[in-house]
Amino acid sequence: MANAELDKLVSKLRAQKIRITDQRLVILEYMITHHNHPTAEDVYNDLKHTTNNISIATVYNNLRFLSKVTPINELTYDDKSIHFDYFHKEHFHAICENCHQIFDINYTDYPSLLKKLSADSSFQINKIELNIQGICPNCKKVLALE
Repeated sequence: MANAELDKLVSKLRAQKIRITDQRLVILEYMITHHNHPTAEDVYNDLKHTTNNISIATVYNNLRFLSKVTPINELTYDDKSIHFDYFHKEHFHAICENCHQIFDINYTDYPSLLKKLSADSSFQINKIELNIQGICPNCKKVLALE
């Protein structure tokens, strides 16, 4: 599925006359296949051993650009860290207060919530960003909270 999604995305970008460099292609592929909400540094560290001519600046600049023209979202949190997420479908994020990992929370009623909030307000709501804070299942075990 990732290859088909990548091919479709690359075709859309090319149709918009956006140049697809080797580095941009591997960054797109990485983001489509990794749902761990990486920082630019995380992406760079994972790609630097297998990708020629890639630098942290290249990764960061491409992620910032791609977040404007693809389903990649730039996520900024209270600690000022910038993470990136390939927005494969509508979802919310949960942030562990202990390990600081970010997890996807799928909410099947997202479309109806969007409609309801739009109907109940004077806003045209295009998307909802909700960050949930708590303790992840692994940290609950480690901290003996279960």
